[in-house]
Amino acid sequence: MYIVFSDLDGTLLDHHTYSHAGAQEGIDLLRERSVPLVLVSSKTLPEMTELHGMLGLDSPFVFENGGGIAWPDKTKSGEPLRVEIQGFPIEELQAKFNALKTVIPVPVKSILDMSVEEVMERTGLPNKRAALARERQSSIPFILLEKHDIDLFELGRINIQLREQGLGITRGGRFFHLISRDSTKGSAVRKIISTYTLLHEKEDIVTMAVGDSENDIPMLKEVDRPCLVRKHDGSIIQTGLPDVCITKSIGPAGFTEAVKTLWI
Repeated sequence: MYIVFSDLDGTLLDHHTYSHAGAQEGIDLLRERSVPLVLVSSKTLPEMTELHGMLGLDSPFVFENGGGIAWPDKTKSGEPLRVEIQGFPIEELQAKFNALKTVIPVPVKSILDMSVEEVMERTGLPNKRAALARERQSSIPFILLEKHDIDLFELGRINIQLREQGLGITRGGRFFHLISRDSTKGSAVRKIISTYTLLHEKEDIVTMAVGDSENDIPMLKEVDRPCLVRKHDGSIIQTGLPDVCITKSIGPAGFTEAVKTLWI
């Protein structure tokens, strides 16, 4: 049995247009072979619920970089999803947000302090989706207000300093994200793999993850077959992992390319 985990923005969705057209062949291939496709993203629960439905998926999905998992609920409870929040709820994260001032040498601005119009301008999202992007439950995206390069070394230093407060930061395609220390894409993927393993205890499970950004590294570390797609400019991130497949194609086309390697 295979399970495929995929980032959204810049991976299954085009960085600029948010179209999944280039990934459709890979999505269809997984559906034809009854392979669960688990979406793993920094997007909010309402954003993810909309996309999950649009893609016609019935597998769990991970939202807000591992801050929550949505499980399809087949118990006739009336709710289509059972939502599990990991780490600090948004109110506590907001109260702790000022901790960033002590570890990042330039001013920062939270997405919660941006208008919908500013979110639209920074992301290219239409009004409705930009509004949904502000409906946070367990993470806070933020930007640096002055030019400053936070490389992997400084990211590690910052996270060591934030660790005592139960916090961490990660970097996506457009934003940095304040999260609970142990609520990463990796911890959520690990929990989902454990659940599938219990449900399919008589089958061998092979897992793949596909991503393009630093916040995907914890997810890539948890699977048998980690795969990087090229960013919109053709570049790739450094993961430090020894056996990562790297696609020739960019974004959604790279997702399809990665999926096809399962059967080569």
